[in-house]
Amino acid sequence: MAVKSIVFTIGVFDGVHLGHQALLRQTAALAKKLKAQPQVLTFDDHPLHVLKGGPKIPFLLNRESNFELLQKMGAWRVRVLHFTKAFSKKTPEQFVKWLQTKGRLKGVVVGENFRFGQGARGDVKLLAQLGKRYGFTVKGVKPVQLKGRAVSSSRIREALALGQTALANQMLGRPYCVEGMVVHGKQEGRRIGFPTANLKVRGDLLPKDGVYTCAVKLGRKFYRAGMNLGKRPTFKEDDHHRQAEVHLMRYYGQLYGKTMRVHLLDYLRSEKKFASPALLVKQIKKDLAKIEKASLKGLS
Repeated sequence: MAVKSIVFTIGVFDGVHLGHQALLRQTAALAKKLKAQPQVLTFDDHPLHVLKGGPKIPFLLNRESNFELLQKMGAWRVRVLHFTKAFSKKTPEQFVKWLQTKGRLKGVVVGENFRFGQGARGDVKLLAQLGKRYGFTVKGVKPVQLKGRAVSSSRIREALALGQTALANQMLGRPYCVEGMVVHGKQEGRRIGFPTANLKVRGDLLPKDGVYTCAVKLGRKFYRAGMNLGKRPTFKEDDHHRQAEVHLMRYYGQLYGKTMRVHLLDYLRSEKKFASPALLVKQIKKDLAKIEKASLKGLS
């Protein structure tokens, strides 16, 4: 069996945002030129977390959805490196030699700020020198800028934490999604006339608590929806754990046990405690009137 020629792009690819999409396009173009397969080399945990410890850095997408999106955007294969402190001690040259064990290495595409090898000693300039020595092409790609700053996963996480959903979506190039299985809740929404699907959320990162304008795809159709993320402070008998609850407009089917992907279109308001369920209902009606006007164009 012939060894495949490979062009790698390397990174965490957390969220597959506009910057990552630029890398993928350049990888596909170089691979076509060199008659090779465009492949992604990514990590099972964030390298900064492995090296520095502390709280886990949450991914913007669960890894399954992440890999699906990478392949949809042109990666023939996604390879996952189990990154460890021991692996981080490889010199830049040892890292390149390790890359060469994965196939006939014809090219590497990375961001201009890419660092590799022990102590992050390697940069794009050194990678290009090693490429000349070992016979592969190197391309450094400039960061994608939005509103005067580079698009990055950390900036997207910051925007989501602040309720700046529209900005996060611009950087992602698509709506941020919350995904999970629909499970039984306490039926409070149903009791006040607005039944909700309670999500057991997959993935690590939930945005700021509050009410969101959303869209949910069921079958081939998108439905407008409102999502409340928070602790439902209006209901005294609640245990007030953090929960994502989604109300679909004009959907009357059964949802329990289904996996639902909720596309966040905009942040409407913060969650608040109402003096009575009647006042909450009044506010929900106002929220839904705004959600009714949301555009579903461009969703897929």
